[in-house]
Amino acid sequence: MESSAALIDQFLSYLIAERGYSPKTSVAYKKELERWSLYLVEEAGASLMTGQKAHIKRFIVWRNKQGIAPRSINRTLSCIRSFYKWAIREALISENPGQGVRSMKTAKKIVMSVPAADLRALVNDPDLFTADFEGKRDQLLLLLLYGLGLRRAEVISLTPAHFDWSRKLVRVIGKRNKERQIPMPSLLEEYYLGYIEIRDQLPTCHDPALLLTAKGKKLYDNLVYNRVLYYLNRTTTVVDKNPHALRHSYATHLLNAGVDINTVKELLGHESLSSTQVYTTSSFEELIKVYNQTHPKGS
Repeated sequence: MESSAALIDQFLSYLIAERGYSPKTSVAYKKELERWSLYLVEEAGASLMTGQKAHIKRFIVWRNKQGIAPRSINRTLSCIRSFYKWAIREALISENPGQGVRSMKTAKKIVMSVPAADLRALVNDPDLFTADFEGKRDQLLLLLLYGLGLRRAEVISLTPAHFDWSRKLVRVIGKRNKERQIPMPSLLEEYYLGYIEIRDQLPTCHDPALLLTAKGKKLYDNLVYNRVLYYLNRTTTVVDKNPHALRHSYATHLLNAGVDINTVKELLGHESLSSTQVYTTSSFEELIKVYNQTHPKGS
């Protein structure tokens, strides 16, 4: 029998090569499986291939007592299930010990979208963005995140070649290299061209990515997060001020405008409708909030 480390590496290679998982996701899976493997050895005297359902249940209790959040524990459980599903596929075991182990209950988190009136400042406030390269880049960054409902990694990976201006569509490479096309808002072209004009004047040879640092390098996660936080702090009072808040607002505002939920699902690149239905809950919560604040008989 191969070592646990070798089996984990084989599983990760499968995720990347056949399932299209990103290297970042595979690193997260590796950490989870290494933790699970170590627990089996030290606490149960077992190995990855001899782990049982009872071991998984005790592992969940152990992690919970450590103060790990239920949502994080459920991600670990999902990882373990996926590993054993692969092991069955490879004829290494005959049963999945993770099958039938219940996920922990998690509190429903309602993420409130950024009001459309606040987001208008992204195009209407002349003092919000500077007129230099970084100001024009930041404005386009926020417009892409909200106007197309993109994930952080998706906006970072955009190149000029992804934009089809004749058809007004953007080609986006999402999770697991799944491709989708998103219609562009009409106002986007003006800001795109304004940014490209100043981008092409950068003194250094630059990365092929659309959005760059002042040194001509591709953007990175923390920079995107910090720029979004900076501008949303100046335009809105909502609690959630991060790139996902703009994606969330995109979905919520489309649903509030009457766009069919299945269409929103495709625009967001969700694999299942249940992922999109989260936004219908937030829309309803916001409707209740507005009702209570404005209706004469509201509480």
